Amino acid sequence: MKVSSADKSGEPLAAFLRARRDRVRPEHHRLAPGPQRQVPGLRRDEVALLAGISTDYYVRLEQGRERRPSPAVVKGLCRALLLDAAGERYLRELSVVEAPQAVAGAGMDADRLDAVHQLLGSMTVPALLVNRWLDIVDSNALGDLLHEGLEPWDNYARLVFLAPGAREFFTDWPELARCVVAALRAQAGSEAGSARLARLLPELLAHSEVFKAAWGEHHLYEKAIDHKQFQHPRAGSLALDQHVLELPGSEGHRIWAFHPADDATSKALLRLTALRPRRHAG
Repeated sequence: MKVSSADKSGEPLAAFLRARRDRVRPEHHRLAPGPQRQVPGLRRDEVALLAGISTDYYVRLEQGRERRPSPAVVKGLCRALLLDAAGERYLRELSVVEAPQAVAGAGMDADRLDAVHQLLGSMTVPALLVNRWLDIVDSNALGDLLHEGLEPWDNYARLVFLAPGAREFFTDWPELARCVVAALRAQAGSEAGSARLARLLPELLAHSEVFKAAWGEHHLYEKAIDHKQFQHPRAGSLALDQHVLELPGSEGHRIWAFHPADDATSKALLRLTALRPRRHAG
């Protein structure tokens, strides 16, 4: 699937609107489909009508000539495009005045990073600290052991799509891959044009057709808890509930904690605690 030029040229709002318009059918709004439609979803004039704005203004939004719709317009677009809570939040972030470009680690000074490091070390389950671009900022020993043998380790999207053996390690790799792409897009939010993402995206787009297709779909993924299945090289099959813990005032940093979902996984994690990581924990 071709990734839209607007998305690549720093116009994520325009690309998002086009992608989501294609996914809404006329009948979803009780509109008559009509014969010989030339688009798979709504037409631009239909979105404009449903959002309560002029067609010309909506066209400017999709073409990237208008980038900062008002809160009232955003509300209308959310209604017209049938966005869920994650989609509404994402659209609102894309519509705010541009903030200064953030970098990995922004919003977490040395003292707070050290405090979070101590927190991770005290946890009895595997845990990672990730930022809005899914960079792995920190991890505890069990977090390292849980993902042992998977490289590159600096970024979770790179790990899922580029690490040899990832498809065997992550039992439901196709579903996980789609979720990782959608989580990266959702969490990047207003930083979708950041320098960090500009460095990360070309590599993933060039080396993974699955990533390229999923990125072009503009799906969003935000969950506080999800179930994961891993096939660990030493511990075997692991069933884990991933808890996402947000850290307020940290520019998008989150803790991912992986809690055992059954007794067998609990026992396997206890065995792992006696093992040393096969790679240095960054």
